[in-house]
Amino acid sequence: MVVVTLVLTTVGAAICIAGGIAMIGSTAVDTIKGFIPDKDADKSEIKYLRFNDKRPKGGFRLILVNEKTGWNKAVRIYMKPGGSDYREIKAGDSTGKQCKKNTHLKYDSTRIDFPKDVEYFTLNLMKPGAFGVYSTVNEIRVNKDLQSKLDGKTLVIYWDNNDSKYFDRLENLVSPADIL
Repeated sequence: MVVVTLVLTTVGAAICIAGGIAMIGSTAVDTIKGFIPDKDADKSEIKYLRFNDKRPKGGFRLILVNEKTGWNKAVRIYMKPGGSDYREIKAGDSTGKQCKKNTHLKYDSTRIDFPKDVEYFTLNLMKPGAFGVYSTVNEIRVNKDLQSKLDGKTLVIYWDNNDSKYFDRLENLVSPADIL
């Protein structure tokens, strides 16, 4: 049995790993938000908007937007399903660029050209968890049908900091023109 003790300011917690099962015990809190991923809660922090801003055909622009005080978030682009090669965009407290019209936000972007030799590619939305190890919160399969909906457009992924609900307000969903 391995026991790791974590000290978070005045909160002490222990993790017990036995037989592949992780348990958390604590004197002051029952759960530590962000330490063990809660994929359903994490997915609710993400908003998507597609902009018809007349980008070149044959692909689309992808923009990740995060609060500048938020944990780093990433989108990994796997062009060959099941492969280990990927490109990545990241934005958050220690990475990304400051948005032009809203200094509370940071972003990263890339152009994705549609592959000719695969049925789909994936966008893996990732955030750091225990010990800074990134885990996949959501995987979006971009098949031929979705490619036609994104062709020549911009997809913006807005990702709240834990429970901030910043992007629940429509005025905070900045457009690509206000980002770049």
